[in-house]
This record gives sequence, C-alpha cells and structure tokens, in this order.
Amino acid sequence: MGSHRAWCSRWLRAAVATGLLTLLVPCIPQHTQAQTPGKCGKNVATAHPVRDVRSRNFLVHTDLSDREANDLVQELETLLRQISTYWGRPMQGTIECYVVRDFASFPPAAMEADGISGIKTAGGVTLMRTATNGNRYLAKSVVYAGARTEVVRHESVHAYCHQTFGHVGPVWYSEGMAEMGHYWQEGDAAVRVGRREIDFLHENPPKSLAATLSSSQISGDSWQNYAARWALCHFLVHDPNYAPQFLTLGRGILTGGGANFDQTYGPKARELWFEYLLFLEHIDRGYRVDLCAWDWSKKFSTLRPGHSATASIRAGHGWQPTGLTVSPGVQYECVATGNWRIARELKATDGNGDHRGRGRLVGVVMKDYQLGPEFDVGSRGSLQSKTGGDLYLRCRNAWNELADDSGRVAVKFKVQGEK
Repeated sequence: MGSHRAWCSRWLRAAVATGLLTLLVPCIPQHTQAQTPGKCGKNVATAHPVRDVRSRNFLVHTDLSDREANDLVQELETLLRQISTYWGRPMQGTIECYVVRDFASFPPAAMEADGISGIKTAGGVTLMRTATNGNRYLAKSVVYAGARTEVVRHESVHAYCHQTFGHVGPVWYSEGMAEMGHYWQEGDAAVRVGRREIDFLHENPPKSLAATLSSSQISGDSWQNYAARWALCHFLVHDPNYAPQFLTLGRGILTGGGANFDQTYGPKARELWFEYLLFLEHIDRGYRVDLCAWDWSKKFSTLRPGHSATASIRAGHGWQPTGLTVSPGVQYECVATGNWRIARELKATDGNGDHRGRGRLVGVVMKDYQLGPEFDVGSRGSLQSKTGGDLYLRCRNAWNELADDSGRVAVKFKVQGEK
C-alpha cells in the first residue's frame, strides 16, 4: 500500500507542477485489470539496459532492444489510432508502460509490487488510479507487461479506456474489447485469433449470453472465458446488423451512462443469437463476419400458380435470401445463369462449380430460426422440402475464404411442371 501512495504522490506532484490540479488529495484506487493467465510465456531473448522510449502518446520503460522498443511504440500508436477512431474520442494524457524482459535489469524500486506480481502471474496488468480535487477527476493508468507485444496491446486498450473515459466497463466488455485490441489490424475485419481459441470455440458448447455477460466475472480468470468474451465482441463489432448499436452501447458503458445490453438488443435477441451461433460454428482464421451477415429485411412469399421468382446470389457472401418461401412437399425447378469466381487465381465457373464442388450453388431452408441441411442446386436443379420454409442460397466455398470471391448468378424458380 505504501508503494501505491508513493506512486500516486509522484503523479500528483507532477500534475500540480503542470497546472492540472490545484488541491492535492489522496489517489483513489479504481481498477486493477489483469491479463488472462497462460499468456505470459518465457522471454528468452537478451535483455538490454533499461531506458525510456517515448512516442506521441506512450512512455515505455523497457529493457527491450532499441529496434524492438521502437517497433513496439509504433505498433501501439497504430493501435491507439484505431481504437480512438472506433470509440470516437482522442487519447487523454500519456500511457505509461513498463515492458519487462528481465526483472534483474530494473532497479528494485522502479516498479510497483502489484505490477511485478501481475507480470509474473498473468503476463501483464494495468494499474488504474483516479485523483480528484473535489470537482474534477483525473484518471491515470500504468501498464505492466512482459515482452510479448500482444500483452502490451491488450493492456494498452484498458489504459486508453480508463484515461479517456474514466471507466473500462464490466469484465465481459473490458476484457473482450482488450482482446480485440490484441488482434486488431487496420482495415482488416477478418478473424485473427489463435488456433487454441478457435479450437476451443469449435469444440465446446457455446456459452449463453447470460453467462458471457454475467456481472460476477473477474478479470484474469481463464483463457477460455477470454476467448468467449473476445468472440462476442468481435461478432458485434463487425456484424452490420448489430455494430451501430454495439458502438452506442460501448460508449454508454465507458462514460458510465448505465447502458444495458438487454435493452439495446431486446427486439433483435433471436436474430442476434441465431447469427452468433452460426459465427461460432464456422469461425476460423480469415472468417469475415461482415460478409456472412444475415439479411433480415428481405420479404418472403410463396409462389402463386403459374408464376416464377428470381434472386441474385453473390459469391463471397454467406447465406442470402431468395424471397421464396417453399411449401411442404412441392417440387421446385431452379435455373441459374451467370458466372462467379471463388479465388482470384482460379477460373470462373457457372453454378455447378468445379470438379471438387467449390463454387457450386447450394441451398438451405430456414424455419423458426432453424436451418435444415445444406443441399446442392447447381446451374439447373430441383428442390423439395418436407417442412417448408424460407429458401437461402450461397456460392459454396470455405467460410473463411470468402473475401477473394467475386461474381454473381441469377436464379429463377418455378413449380415443377408449370409453364
């Protein structure tokens, strides 16, 4: 506790010297945000003399090499630009970081005990403090992390949120968005999470939203819980059906406005859960949530006798609505015209695809938010459903390889035997 008071006093003296505060009062401990266990790893590279590396928004005390340290601060500046653009608020103050390869390189009194403990036990931690002069609060965060860049990135998101907004939000949001910062790449909406997390999300039953959002969670609990929090945040950041509301919700959370997940998404709860489960089912590196988003605005209807219907289906997207509700037991004829390409280096094909079935027009019927089995349609085919429901089509390709696809086909439907 004494080291905490000493650190706060040093910061407050600096604040007074620069005119930030006019009345000295004790620091108010606010948060200690920990990295997830299992990410600390071993730092085997050579440590260097400790020095300060500065950039516009960061002050890093480190024993990394000059090249590593300079690369790190540039990467952190890029990350800061991305997250401040996303949340719509510039950084307040400077983020101070201790990035440690070898503790022996640092003077014994250079770091707080909680920071040292956070690095040793969890790979990293952000110590957050708030000072007040009675009318105004100033937030200050210090990042402690091992030499792994992804840990520094994760903790820097916590520091940005605390210093800029004064809050980091509940665990599901603060840790989920910090994990987003771990993987965030400018202009890239693809999944970049590690293989361990993908395998866990694939192989285990999905956590309910209630469990993921539970207020009883604590930071630093398990990497499995961090994976679930990241998955929900990644999905909501990138799915255009829910992203605008999620941004508003997040800003409300960070400003202490009492934003509520259930109130935000209540009218869309079934749609959101349906799409989220599909995301977890198909998640892999390279998967694009935005390309697989569901079009809920399309109106569906059955075919009137003697009539036909048409739909335009694009390559490079997930299931797309045709507007046709197929009736139980009725046989439909489908004819697709046009070409598409499932990769830049491959030849264009029609709706039959190639000899391996890639690029083939395929369909699925949805009823009561349940999908039936996928079936082949091709350039000329037929379909029949026992239960009936709304018909969706897509160009078959691996779910994580849609970004390079192009082209479209026009599909015409009619009841078999009708002219």
